[in-house]
Amino acid sequence: MHHTLEVIFRRPIRLLTLLVLPLLVSLVIAFLLPRSYQSIARLWALRPYGSLGDTASTTNLTATPAHTQATALSELLQTRAFALAVAHETSLASTLPSNANTSGNPQTLDDALFNEISHAVQVTELGDDLFAISYENPNPKVAQQVVAAVVHNYTLQAQKIAFDGNQQLLDEYQAQLAKARQDLAMAQTAESQYISTHTETQSQLLADSQYMLLHAQTVQAQTNVQNTQTAIDTTYQDMAQQGAGTNSLFRVQDAPVVPTQPASRLKLFLTAGGVGLTLALLICGLYVFILVRRDHAVYRPVDLERVTALPVVMQLPHLAPTTVSALFSGTE
Repeated sequence: MHHTLEVIFRRPIRLLTLLVLPLLVSLVIAFLLPRSYQSIARLWALRPYGSLGDTASTTNLTATPAHTQATALSELLQTRAFALAVAHETSLASTLPSNANTSGNPQTLDDALFNEISHAVQVTELGDDLFAISYENPNPKVAQQVVAAVVHNYTLQAQKIAFDGNQQLLDEYQAQLAKARQDLAMAQTAESQYISTHTETQSQLLADSQYMLLHAQTVQAQTNVQNTQTAIDTTYQDMAQQGAGTNSLFRVQDAPVVPTQPASRLKLFLTAGGVGLTLALLICGLYVFILVRRDHAVYRPVDLERVTALPVVMQLPHLAPTTVSALFSGTE
């Protein structure tokens, strides 16, 4: 340890330079990077994502509508079809590195577009019913285009899921309606047969428990038919609204606009500073290790014993710098 400290304190300026220089270089590189512009859209979740086209409760009863929709949209952005649909609606390709545009390979361009959309578009939950979509790009117009395209394609995806869910519900309701009508016909037949085989008056029938049971079954069957038909009519109305472009999943509170001010670079500078400082510490550590390994100076008697077997005849005491100066100046 004494040997290492001796090496360090004999070269403080050089070590300080190695510590500061990488930090400054990283900060300068971060400063010279082009400024980026962020566009944001804020959406109000009207219902949980999992309840689209389904009257049943969602799997996670504690999840808020904003949480379910933010999670679903984040997962959609990781799918290639959705990400490329967003990218192809914008001028994002013009802002990609030149190698992606000049390679002449559509697959390479699509890979670059998918990578940009899936990693750079951020979906953030802001509350129980509010979530946001944000994207940064050196071109402010492209940033706004990407966010608007995400909202548009998410709307199409939600409408498709809702339509498919309602179609499935409609098929189930049609089967239930056929069963309910069959039950109604059987109940009405049983009631009619009972009346035809009994000659009681109306007042006597009302006092007949067997007849009242059959009549109650008929009334219940009629109610089931009416309820199922009402559910079918409601489903048809929902499908008509979806066909007209009505979105029942969310409402856009703040539409994305073309940003006029560049985004804050504080996070970029902190990241660059951390990387530069880490690199500087590694360089300094490597430099000190090399100096210690190459330093063969003798600092203690034990260091001398390592290089020679001769005994130590005399050893000067460790003197303070002021004492040494006084001895050589002749004042003492």
